Amino acid sequence: MALSINRMAHHFYKIKERIRYRINARHHKGFGIHSPYLFHFINSVIQIKYPYYHFRQIESLRKDLPPNYKSLRNIDFIARRRNKKEAHCGQIIFRIIQDAQFKTLLELGTNLGMETQYMALANQKARCITVTRSAELAALAQKRFQKQGLNHIELEILQSEETLLKVIDKVDNLDFVLFNQSFISHDIPDLFNQCLLKKNNGSIFVFLGIHGRPEMTSVWKKIRTDKNVQVTMDLYNLGIVMFNPELEKKNYVLRTKQSHI
Repeated sequence: MALSINRMAHHFYKIKERIRYRINARHHKGFGIHSPYLFHFINSVIQIKYPYYHFRQIESLRKDLPPNYKSLRNIDFIARRRNKKEAHCGQIIFRIIQDAQFKTLLELGTNLGMETQYMALANQKARCITVTRSAELAALAQKRFQKQGLNHIELEILQSEETLLKVIDKVDNLDFVLFNQSFISHDIPDLFNQCLLKKNNGSIFVFLGIHGRPEMTSVWKKIRTDKNVQVTMDLYNLGIVMFNPELEKKNYVLRTKQSHI
């Protein structure tokens, strides 16, 4: 009974957040954006629907789920919509990295390695590090990386907070950081602060699931107001954080197009 009530509350929360997002969403195709850099970013990175070959290559593995994930394989409306949403997020991640030609990439929360593949294929000369707390998920993700020939991905299993500090210490700076959804929401501010130590002028951090749970929405609101952050973009399914002192501090809520695979 309690589980059913919690699911219902979660469902209504997501409906409320979706309605709030649609009311506030603006700047489709960059309308009203005065910065040339941000105008280019919205039109040529966020909104563009060019179907890169790598997109189909990656998404072909989404159906290849292990036995304990069979419940995700139901070909119904919800499953298809979820896959499309996740593919859309992955494609944006790909284009952000490719457009800037970022050289040092970090993912916190490997999951099944789908987003990691988008990161690694966006710039195959980049250093791509992904961190997970689950040895089981790490093994599943590693098999996918091998199928794609992505031998340059560095997969780390996070056994303590010290492990992340050691990972960050290995790099001179962090051009791009993806905060995936497998980390507990209250851990993210500490992880964010650790990553700030290696950001540079031009770094971009991406957060998945910013409206998925009240705790994550609260974390997102705090990150938007951080003194180190210049620009944030709310795309509902993901949030983009930009560190660029040349940009005016502002929070954008953007309407976006769906994925194109």
